Amino acid sequence: MKKIFLTLIIILPLLASCQSSLEDGNLDFEKLNFATFNSKKYYSKSLKAEWADYHKMRKSSQKEIYFFQADADTIDVDGNDFRLVEPYAITYRQTGVGRSNWNKEYCVGFFKNLKFDEVNAITDLKNNLLIISGTTDSIKTETIEKFSTELTKLYGNPTLTNVSAGMSSYDIKKWNFEDKIIALVSDGKLDYKNVILNEDEKKYIKEIESRNHTSATLFICRNEYYDVFSKMSRSTGFMTKFEKKD
Repeated sequence: MKKIFLTLIIILPLLASCQSSLEDGNLDFEKLNFATFNSKKYYSKSLKAEWADYHKMRKSSQKEIYFFQADADTIDVDGNDFRLVEPYAITYRQTGVGRSNWNKEYCVGFFKNLKFDEVNAITDLKNNLLIISGTTDSIKTETIEKFSTELTKLYGNPTLTNVSAGMSSYDIKKWNFEDKIIALVSDGKLDYKNVILNEDEKKYIKEIESRNHTSATLFICRNEYYDVFSKMSRSTGFMTKFEKKD
């Protein structure tokens, strides 16, 4: 009897972790096991509601609305998802999140103090996880700074890359741990280098910036695939801020 009880203690948590889905939320990126994470199963239970249905639920004053749509596409080694000659990987993109009246404790995923309202992934053709990303909603810059400090304590000083895109520049910090790379991309200062705006538009954007809020995207990637993804096309939405190498 003791042996059975001990076996259940060991097996039940493993079963629970295997049954995790997008709807369940609270995916702990820090404890995520790349060798056992089943992306196909994780995204298969995502709700397939239409936006119209979501708005109906919202108008009915329903207290908690969890709404997701997930798309899966096969891509080639250049990141293209059409006219494929030789498929290379599968992308799982979360395409919709209903945020009205959410339980404040709920989040799709998290890594320490960073909470994500989006979780996206890329696997090989055999469903082995290669990279996963989490994107935050608008958060205070102090939250990102605290997160960076904690990772530096764990994994040492990061390498830092600054990139200018759109109307702002942003930092990419990278830490190496085990056989993976953690890359944190956070919105930086407005520089307007790549866009033309009138004064009213600049004023409005500066007002938003003055609120001391930003957003961040966290990538965790298998070490040997980092260079492959950095050379891919940026047509895949959640990879647009991944470090680009020529």
